[in-house]
Amino acid sequence: MSVAVANKSKPFLHWIGSKRRIVNKLIEHLPQGPHYNYYEPFLGGGALFFQVRHLFKQCFLSDINLDLITSCNAVKNNPNEVNRLLGLYHKHHSKDYYYKVKNKYSNNPNEITAKFIYLNKYSFRGIYRVYKNGQSAQTFSGECYIKLHIASRINQCSNLLHGVSIYATDFSFIEPQQNDFVYFDPPYHKSGERFYTRLPFDEKDQIRLRDFVYELHNKGVKIMISNNNTAFIRDLYKDLISNRNLI
Repeated sequence: MSVAVANKSKPFLHWIGSKRRIVNKLIEHLPQGPHYNYYEPFLGGGALFFQVRHLFKQCFLSDINLDLITSCNAVKNNPNEVNRLLGLYHKHHSKDYYYKVKNKYSNNPNEITAKFIYLNKYSFRGIYRVYKNGQSAQTFSGECYIKLHIASRINQCSNLLHGVSIYATDFSFIEPQQNDFVYFDPPYHKSGERFYTRLPFDEKDQIRLRDFVYELHNKGVKIMISNNNTAFIRDLYKDLISNRNLI
């Protein structure tokens, strides 16, 4: 299925495993026919969502990373305050200030979000990762990954998130119906430690995901999955995959 992409907005976060570079290829493989609502239960940076939001009536985004979901909701609801705080962090940026922000605790959603984005943009290689205890494993970088105008990007993403439902939950809690579309982009099999959350996503979880995918498929839900091309994954989905593409 070939789709003209109207949105050119980029995600406001740099994310390991982001589909930003291959998003147009993903769009080419969207299921054909009508699909009404969009679900993405392993949201990450949301590269595909920000490109195809205009194609769907309603969108439901989720992830088990609480800071990520808090940030998406704050960008959606309070972009001006998030940008104000980021401007403050940027103004005072230094190595000492970086670790001061990193070690500061807050339960304010806007402050959580500004901290999350700030660490994402100024950490080594712009990588988000956590230890098994849930503590941030990000380290200071002399480079700045805030190269583009982050304020305008946040405002663009806020507009696209308007009217979107955003939840912190396990993938198995979504409830798509017939002709809805779900994009599953789980932590890849045999990809090493991913550090997105303190919880691993092992082969038992891959099997649990496969079982859920079969359940949705039998309901008439339209599905696209990204994963590593390993023998384990091919065997899991051997009775379901009708269109496999190596990207």
